[in-house]
Amino acid sequence: MAATHELDIAFLHDIPIELVVELGRLRLTVRELAMLGRDDVLELDRAASQPLDVLVGGRIFARGELVVVEERVALRITEILGRTDDGATG
Repeated sequence: MAATHELDIAFLHDIPIELVVELGRLRLTVRELAMLGRDDVLELDRAASQPLDVLVGGRIFARGELVVVEERVALRITEILGRTDDGATG
C-alpha cells in the first residue's frame, strides 16, 4: 500500500498494564531463605534516601518516594525517565 494513513492508537489507552514499585533487592542462598523466620530483618541494596524505581514491562519508567495516604502506602513520582520537564519525550 503506497498510501499513508495515520494510525489511531487511542484504543491502546485502555489496555491494562502492571506497574511495579521496587523497594530494593537482596541475594540469598536457598539455605539462607529456608532459615528465615518471623521478625528477621532483610537488609536491601538500596539506601533509605534513594528514590524507588517504578517498572513497567520490566523496564524503569519513573522514580519516586514512599508516602502514606490515608494509612495506605503510596508513591509520589519525582522523576519520569525519558521525558523533559515540559512533558515531552526525549
